[in-house]
Amino acid sequence: MQTPSLLPKRLSSVSDDDDTLRTVVFSLANMENTSISQYIFALPVAAVDRAIVYPNERAILRDGIGMMNLGDRTLTIVDLRQKFTTIDPQQDTSKFLILFHTQAGELCGLPVKDAPVLLDIAPDTIRSIPLAYREVNQLSFVSHMAIVPQENGLEPIQILILGLDRPLAQSSGITSHLN
Repeated sequence: MQTPSLLPKRLSSVSDDDDTLRTVVFSLANMENTSISQYIFALPVAAVDRAIVYPNERAILRDGIGMMNLGDRTLTIVDLRQKFTTIDPQQDTSKFLILFHTQAGELCGLPVKDAPVLLDIAPDTIRSIPLAYREVNQLSFVSHMAIVPQENGLEPIQILILGLDRPLAQSSGITSHLN
């Protein structure tokens, strides 16, 4: 899914608003014909190490989890797309890898479609996703979403937020780490 109104806020963006949740927003590749195609995803900036161009040497995945050597480190690769569809490694169009830290501090990689974008999300746009919906739609790893309004009458952007602690803290104390 394209996010044209967000593109000017590439990773060099800076925000002075301390009341928002600063996130890295991204799309998953090869998801056009799935139930999740209308959503984009976000990780709290606090959990993100950096985004890199996805190396030519791809991780061999089993059930969406794999390993990859990157420099002097071996990373766990977490491919969320495997929750929704089978991805043929030869057809993978992921262009970037978001390196993030789990709650335990382990560095992992997440393949994404295009370069991620910074977005500050207002706390009043964040809501819990009902447990029943998450279970039916294989979204157990997502507990919250943001409905971000757009200008000029465009449809709001629906963003599934990964890595928010449960329960979501009050607007002044939003915390972030991946489970």
